[in-house]
Amino acid sequence: MFKRSLSLLDKLPKSKVAEWLGGIDTVICSTDGVLWQENNPIKGSVEAFNTIKAKGKRSLIVTNACCLTTSELFQKAKCLGFNVQEQEVLNSAGAVSNYLTERKFKKKLLVLCGDGIRKDLQKAGFCAMANDQRPDDRNRLEWVRNLVLDPDVGAVLVARADGMETNQMLVACNYLQNPKVLFLTTSMDGFQTLGKTRVPDAGAVAAAIEVIVQRKATVLGKPNPRILGKLLESGEIKPERTLMIGNSVKSDIAFASICGFQSLLVGGDNGAFDEAEKIKKEGDEKMMKLVPDTYLESFAPFLEFLCTEVKAGNEKDKKAQETKNDPVKQQIK
Repeated sequence: MFKRSLSLLDKLPKSKVAEWLGGIDTVICSTDGVLWQENNPIKGSVEAFNTIKAKGKRSLIVTNACCLTTSELFQKAKCLGFNVQEQEVLNSAGAVSNYLTERKFKKKLLVLCGDGIRKDLQKAGFCAMANDQRPDDRNRLEWVRNLVLDPDVGAVLVARADGMETNQMLVACNYLQNPKVLFLTTSMDGFQTLGKTRVPDAGAVAAAIEVIVQRKATVLGKPNPRILGKLLESGEIKPERTLMIGNSVKSDIAFASICGFQSLLVGGDNGAFDEAEKIKKEGDEKMMKLVPDTYLESFAPFLEFLCTEVKAGNEKDKKAQETKNDPVKQQIK
């Protein structure tokens, strides 16, 4: 109905939006900037999220965030008031684990920041480690020149940017001079917003390393569908009846386009709306995958549309159209 139109839902009749939502079975929500900001739920997000499930729809939380383990992330969501089960919370740890398992990876994995994902990968049986090499009082250039690289390290994972020390990047870059060492990251996003301030995200660090080592990182979080595990390929969720709600065009909206989901962009503090609007106006077909179907300033108003009754006539017309388009139903009729 709204395919890549950047439709402003709050400007449309509530009944029309409610009718659209009637065709949605599964709603996937990102976390930071959508459901919560740091350790506080965003106003109205708990009520909107919990109403999704109350209306009989499936709700999932899918995030690239990796500071917390999957279990800790679930506990955080529960403590903030979100009605969610542990299996309904997915993060990039599962995607990285599946990727390494498929490649029969047996070597050591150097993780830059992201304590949560490092613990999850250790729990999954991988030798995931943090960098412990520091120059201390030594001259930094001399320290780099004499770096001792562990030959058993077979991959570098850029997981988080805040708290990143320069020496961690130096060590990672030198491991990645070896083309056999896998170069992985959890995200393409360059920054996260905290109110009016911004902090670097994994994508910024990965991009800097790419310049140095002249290699592209493999992104295993959104927009890579791998983060959903087997939910897509098993048919457990139907793409055309799934809605992705996020605040990043590079991660969330691109993810929705790749998976065939419908999409809702929320928030405007990070410049995502302006970016999407610019792409839409320019009309570059290759970039249109970053344009969302719909937009709201926040997740909170979504509640109103969920609680709006669809007119009986609209539902009747919809069913008639489905019958018209389905030759099997026509024969039965």
